[in-house]
Amino acid sequence: MDPEYLTGIDEIDAQHKEIEEAALAVIEAAAAKDKWHIVHYILVRLYELLRFHFAVEESVMSIVCFPEIQAHKQVHKDILLTVERMKVASLDPNACANDEALNKQFSFLTHIVDHDKRFAEFVLANFSGLRH
Repeated sequence: MDPEYLTGIDEIDAQHKEIEEAALAVIEAAAAKDKWHIVHYILVRLYELLRFHFAVEESVMSIVCFPEIQAHKQVHKDILLTVERMKVASLDPNACANDEALNKQFSFLTHIVDHDKRFAEFVLANFSGLRH
């Protein structure tokens, strides 16, 4: 993962790395024209990683009274809906995703990091015991 995307919270950064790897695996599988069930399986894995990551973040946001929690939760909801649509679309063995469409759909990855960096800055500024 590019160092500019690190939040400074080890667990969040580790989750981001795993999410990024799963998203790249989807893009690579689609580019290689892998069978639809392989792409679908990777999308299911990505969805579960995102769901877990978002649950962790939202729990911490609630505990630390993060002021932007509602907007951040909406971003999470929108991203999960996007990946859910991708999962459903991947069930069609005749559908083919092109690189440009996937890259556009995965533009949420930088969005996650941008929002999470603001969240991490808030946490680290107010709860110095979480700094690594």
